[in-house]
Amino acid sequence: MRLLLVMPTGLQVGYDAYFSSSPLGIETLAAHVRDCADVTLADMRGKGHDVEAHADQLLANEPDMVGVSVNSAPHTKYTLALAAAIKSRRPGVRIVLGGQQATFLPQEMLAPGCVDAVVRGEGELTLRDIVTGGGFEGVQGVSWRSNGAIHDEPDRPQIENMDDVLPPARDLLPDRERYRVGKYRVEGLETSRGCAHHCSFCSVRNFHRGRWRPKSVQRVMREVDELLDRCRYPKVIYFVDDNFSTDVRRMEEICRAIVERKDHDTFFWCQARVDALAKRPDLVEWMGKAHFTAVLLGLETPVARLLKSSGKNISVEQTMKTIELLHANDIGAWGTFTLGLPGETLEDAEATVEFIPATGVDVAQITVATPIPGSNLYDEAKAQGSLLETDWDKYDFTSPTMKGQLPKKKLDALMHRAYLKVYLSGRFLRSMFSQRTNLQRLRRTMFGVFWSWIWFLVKEQVRGWFGMGRKSFQPHRRDSPAGK
Repeated sequence: MRLLLVMPTGLQVGYDAYFSSSPLGIETLAAHVRDCADVTLADMRGKGHDVEAHADQLLANEPDMVGVSVNSAPHTKYTLALAAAIKSRRPGVRIVLGGQQATFLPQEMLAPGCVDAVVRGEGELTLRDIVTGGGFEGVQGVSWRSNGAIHDEPDRPQIENMDDVLPPARDLLPDRERYRVGKYRVEGLETSRGCAHHCSFCSVRNFHRGRWRPKSVQRVMREVDELLDRCRYPKVIYFVDDNFSTDVRRMEEICRAIVERKDHDTFFWCQARVDALAKRPDLVEWMGKAHFTAVLLGLETPVARLLKSSGKNISVEQTMKTIELLHANDIGAWGTFTLGLPGETLEDAEATVEFIPATGVDVAQITVATPIPGSNLYDEAKAQGSLLETDWDKYDFTSPTMKGQLPKKKLDALMHRAYLKVYLSGRFLRSMFSQRTNLQRLRRTMFGVFWSWIWFLVKEQVRGWFGMGRKSFQPHRRDSPAGK
């Protein structure tokens, strides 16, 4: 079987232009089927949105089956349009979707008739069963379509021993030049799956059924060693776990093991929670010794009422303490902030905008609370009838999609003001000309990112003036036998 695994593009909101990491999902899937299929990978991010041209390009590989990872709402319409374009050219090609968006909306993915099956949940073992068995019937974790009817097979048990998950087949995408931030190549590395916390706007907990499953330190370090040995260029290894600090003792073990690898020019990034790091100054010290240069922190808002109602359950004191600790150890703070949480007033939003530069973060990333499928926020908004949008292209994390949120123009103005306060502050600008520390390197890189984002906004404005808005995909229902 010739199997093509695809990472789709989505509607850009300015992020893809300056930050891209390797598509670990399809690389890991490939590792589990390459011994029983002829596997090709295609990363379509950053290659425009012409689904007809993309279909021709992908079919040049003459695949028997195409698998597409639909991890985010903005991927949805593009993916369904791409599936329709592929089916119109080669009706016999089987199309399988996976990822979080597909997992939580299998009926919607299958209804148009251009998709043959959806893999629900993690896909390594499910895809292998499909490939080796040659079909969908009886395969755990699959929803599939036949003769107009949709069939849901039972859920597949989760992988219990995460060390059994094979390392990504990075060699199937040999051109790693595109995966970078600034001058640094970025290689993703997964050390665990899931999250034990209950943030209302996140779907990770429900996707992983409320569990956190780690790989052993030994297994993690084997993959770190492989990257250190194989990739001899300045790079960042980004631990993509949704919460690297779930087990702080394990986190310290990994840091200590990295310190033992002395001869490398690699930096490390991760995502962590401030309530974990604020309690462990010694751990943050080990992170500094291990060349961690950026930690992504979900800070959201200073409004205690909103932190509690969204299930975040952190405090401003923990935020400030953690950023102080990180800076003391030459580690940058990448803060993510959220506008438009349910119950937010204009005064709350203004408080968040003032809070963002006051935290001293080195990178600010601001989004609008978006009810993505699989999140408690989505379930609540749907039950209350407060969803404003059914167009998945509008779920871009910068637009209002729920009743009660501020208008788009006001949200944009608030975000722009906050970004300017961070990146054009005297503190930030002066720090770029200080001694060459990790913080200075990160800030210089992010200043370039900031101007890339400004350029993106300018282009979007010009496109708006000339009526050249974002591409809208119109997947259609197929009534031919090939689509049933």
